[in-house]
Amino acid sequence: MPELRYQMTFEGKVSPEDEMGRQMRIESAAIIPAGLDPALTQGGRSAVLAALVDTDDYGGFTETGEIAFAAGAIRYSTRGEGFIEETVEEETQQGCVIRQVEGGSGIFENATGYIVSTFTVGEDATIRDSQSAVIFTM
Repeated sequence: MPELRYQMTFEGKVSPEDEMGRQMRIESAAIIPAGLDPALTQGGRSAVLAALVDTDDYGGFTETGEIAFAAGAIRYSTRGEGFIEETVEEETQQGCVIRQVEGGSGIFENATGYIVSTFTVGEDATIRDSQSAVIFTM
């Protein structure tokens, strides 16, 4: 079972999906840096993340989403619950979440593994998501 690893930073926007702001949509993209496994760059050097986030009243959230590479897409959901909190910069929040890989398409069809995400969200709803992943493919 091949093992793929990556570290990338995704940048994009967070937008509300409902009137109460309890459900949010994330759309972001990353350039795949040089030196990563060639399987991740087959057919292109970018990745796109699309996710739906459900928040609670205490800074916790769950998330489901997909990360699309040219060679296939990873489907994931949160392992447990992520969190988001204030920082010393009033206009910026920070958070962390563990995403569990639940298969996908293309080279990720039967993939398993984890993606650890630490991120910031700015006052203008800009998200910067630093990801570190270990993914096993068949």
